[in-house]
Amino acid sequence: MKKTLLFLLLSCCFTIVASAQQGRVLTPAEQRQKEKIEKEVQRERQIRAQWLQDQRDYEAKKAEKERQRQAKKAAKENPVQKSAPAPVVTPTTTSAPATDAPATSAPAVAEPSRKEKRENKKKEKATEPTPSPATTTPVTTEAPAATTPAPTSVEPTKVAEPAKPKRERKPRVTPKPDSADVASANTSDPNVVQPRKEFLPKGHLFDPILLDPLEAQTYGSVLPAYWTEGKKYPGSIVPFAFGFAKPFYRRTTAEGRSSEWVLDLASFTQFEAYYDAKADRARRTIMNNDYKVSIIYNLRRGENNYRFRVYHLSSHLGDDYIYRNQITAPTPNSVNYELLDVTYSRNVNNWRLYGGAGIVLRKSEERKLLSAQLGAFYKKPSLKATRLVGGLDIKFWQQTDFRPGIHGGIGFELGRTQNNLTFLLEGYSGFRPYSQFENQQTSWIGFGLYLNPF
Repeated sequence: MKKTLLFLLLSCCFTIVASAQQGRVLTPAEQRQKEKIEKEVQRERQIRAQWLQDQRDYEAKKAEKERQRQAKKAAKENPVQKSAPAPVVTPTTTSAPATDAPATSAPAVAEPSRKEKRENKKKEKATEPTPSPATTTPVTTEAPAATTPAPTSVEPTKVAEPAKPKRERKPRVTPKPDSADVASANTSDPNVVQPRKEFLPKGHLFDPILLDPLEAQTYGSVLPAYWTEGKKYPGSIVPFAFGFAKPFYRRTTAEGRSSEWVLDLASFTQFEAYYDAKADRARRTIMNNDYKVSIIYNLRRGENNYRFRVYHLSSHLGDDYIYRNQITAPTPNSVNYELLDVTYSRNVNNWRLYGGAGIVLRKSEERKLLSAQLGAFYKKPSLKATRLVGGLDIKFWQQTDFRPGIHGGIGFELGRTQNNLTFLLEGYSGFRPYSQFENQQTSWIGFGLYLNPF
């Protein structure tokens, strides 16, 4: 039907355009298009006419079968009626008037009922399928003469009336299961919100903090402008990290109420690229390598997200760095500790705001205990392949006398999935976030590429 309406509309539009352009000779392309539309319209009309004819034939066959069925029922009931009035005929033959004689002789002619029935069926098939069953039954099956034809015509009508609605209603009940299926499908929608458990689920309840230098994620940066204690480094520092945070069990109790357990691992390596004047050659060596492992419990309550984390972090100087700086004795290393922290996060008008605090699980003689973190990150949802992002992350450590480490960046995110690429122009100022020399005042400006593989 939709195709029929579509072609009718096209034909109407064609006629309107044709009437508006009378007097203009159609181009060959327009003439072919016109003929094509006319052929399609004609074909749709033929299909519709054929469909209507098939519908009429079906209705006629159905009416014919119903009439034959009622005729068979009437034929079965009439022999019973013959035997019932038989005793009434014997006493009335002596006293019956002369006018009743032709009535008794009439049924004698109708004795070969089988032949007459066959002939009547052939005649009825040739006629239209509209005759009522009441007109056929009294001619062939009326046996007793003493009774009038009135009661015989009433009896078949009583049989025919209840039969028609029963046969017509049964096939019309078949579409009802479709509505039942729709109702069951609608009632199954709330199952999505029912409690469920997931192993190795996708995504995160608490997204990793992109601008945290010690977050378990994969990134690489090039820092051509790098200062330590106010002195510019004669070369470039290239931080590189490979890490991931992967949920391994998630439980959802209701919409907006979920919790998950997460394992994250990361390795943070800093390379130095400089020119060695003594050897008259460019060198690329490892300065430092930090390792981190964490167990995280994330909790979501509507728009509120919580992260409870315990992690271990250790720092190790590179062999090349030790050799070049002639370090021959053990150095004090306070960057070897465990920490428990809690962080809260919430999205407000395309801004992700977060803050938290932590405590070191070591003796205060080994490392001072308190730490804190806060920040904001902007990302506007968009269907485009690229979108503007940027933010600021600030960390405080009692170990560095709460001197803030500020890491900021602005750039764009590329992709339409959860594992997008982020390109940032970034800068940092504060305590040194890598290696055991965290008390050094450090600043840098550079470019970074960030990726969360999970």
